[in-house]
Amino acid sequence: MLYSFGLLYITIAKMLSCFNFNTALQQTKYLVLQNAYIDCKNYNVIDNKNEDYNIKQAELYCDEDPFCNYFLYNQKKKEIRLCFDKKITLKHPKYDDTWITSIKENVFENFSPSLINSQGICNNQVDKIFFNSLNEAIRKGKENNKKFLILNFQSKNNEDNIEGYFCESIDYFINREGYVVFDFIKREQPHQSCLKSRKCGLRGSVQSDDSKYDENINPGDVVVAHKF
Repeated sequence: MLYSFGLLYITIAKMLSCFNFNTALQQTKYLVLQNAYIDCKNYNVIDNKNEDYNIKQAELYCDEDPFCNYFLYNQKKKEIRLCFDKKITLKHPKYDDTWITSIKENVFENFSPSLINSQGICNNQVDKIFFNSLNEAIRKGKENNKKFLILNFQSKNNEDNIEGYFCESIDYFINREGYVVFDFIKREQPHQSCLKSRKCGLRGSVQSDDSKYDENINPGDVVVAHKF
């Protein structure tokens, strides 16, 4: 009897270890900017009074429209705005706690190979720099032959510029909403960029959830990268 209960306990424990109990928003296709509003001139409003839309539905609407570059989601009105501006000048977003702005990944890929909702922790000492726009940050990185650029697009009440820093080598990556890592090394060959697999980290990346519990890797541990 005790042996049977023991087997049952082990089986249940293994099943539970396979579940990811991390409920934090995990985005791979959109840069998520909480409490942020970026104005768009050309947009469609999706507003059905009989239905309360959520951000996942907004994402699906934007996915289905090839001309949608980003969308705005009003958390109070449950309103969705699909934005179709062809030329986007990305500056520091306006702080507004009623809106969430989500920008498609390929908008940043047009500038340089990039990794969204991630922050690269540099192996070298860095200085914080403020930029008027994404275009300015990209231009300065190219002019000064920098290897990596990390930008924080998350809106703040007391700031008007985009916060960022240049990086010569990345020690490891962490998941951070609103952050983007740009790889200037592989601008001409974006398909060879190490960012997608996060293999350019000298040590790897920080585990954000408990999905690797069976491997004795806990949330917050640095997962060693497999180098090329």
